Amino acid sequence: MRLFQKTGISAAMNRLALGLGLIALFSAILLLSDLGHRKTAMAYPTGNSRAGAATRTMKAAIVYYAPGIATEECVQGLIDGLKANGFEEGKNLEVRKADAQADMMNIPAILQNYDNSDVDLIMTVSTPCLAGACNTVKHKPVVFTCVSDPIAAGAGKSRAEHLPFVTGVGSFPPVSHMLDLMQKLVPGLRAVGTMYNPAEANSVREQAVAREVYRSRGIRLEQIAISGSSEVLQAVQILAGRDIQAVWAPGDNTVIQGYEGAVKGAQDARLPLFTNACVTLSRGGLACLGVGMKYSSLAAGKLAAGVLRGNNPKNVPLEEVVVEEIGISRSNAERLGIAIPSEYSQKIRP
Repeated sequence: MRLFQKTGISAAMNRLALGLGLIALFSAILLLSDLGHRKTAMAYPTGNSRAGAATRTMKAAIVYYAPGIATEECVQGLIDGLKANGFEEGKNLEVRKADAQADMMNIPAILQNYDNSDVDLIMTVSTPCLAGACNTVKHKPVVFTCVSDPIAAGAGKSRAEHLPFVTGVGSFPPVSHMLDLMQKLVPGLRAVGTMYNPAEANSVREQAVAREVYRSRGIRLEQIAISGSSEVLQAVQILAGRDIQAVWAPGDNTVIQGYEGAVKGAQDARLPLFTNACVTLSRGGLACLGVGMKYSSLAAGKLAAGVLRGNNPKNVPLEEVVVEEIGISRSNAERLGIAIPSEYSQKIRP
């Protein structure tokens, strides 16, 4: 009898030990699963989770539409802004760059590549690249610059209410001030011709504003839609046949890429060419009036530094930085027989 009792007790103890062992095993599995879930949830850093930014080399990617002097100004502004705020390339910052070769179809793949890489931040230059990031990026924070209208590009509903992983600096072109300059350099101005790519949200917005501004002043605005930079010359040739007195090259990425075509078309028709991008005036044209993108990019670089330190883009309102630049080409004005008003004497370039 005693043997049976001991055997029963022993069997019960064995079953209890087995049960406790299984409970401990399942608990361990659940704990590991929960830790893995927490790590995944923390893959997008917030708050002070990037405290290591002060001691390790941070990695940032810059994605831009196409190479060129306008792009170079934006990229350098970002790098200078980061440096001024504690992140210097070659010391505690690694910068990777990629361009879409002026083809919007290339943008999503570039962004996906960086989104799935080990970079800490993606910075975009131009509206097409921002629009692509808004639709493509899932895991990384994004800071943008050199964008006319980030809301039109899909960044959010307002500067305060925007996509939680996006922040940056917008710079809407001073359309009415450009028309002021045109009317002072071309007295009796009746009509202006321009071209733009309707696939670019920034251009659609700028042209819509321009239509209202020109209509309010009684100036006819002739607009031609293009889809590639090779079409710029032909667009100017068509516009020249519509009884215009000036050609306007807006802040459109496609137009900027094909700017030489605008210069040739305007020269052949003996028409003054105005451009939003002052960095392109050295390539031809009468005058420029637009936003100094280096200032916008410096401001964006500061925001990028904050994100690298742990600021959550969700809590960083979109900024608007507009520092106007004006330039007038003396040689082009002389060739066209245009007198430069004395008020612009400090804005004259060779």
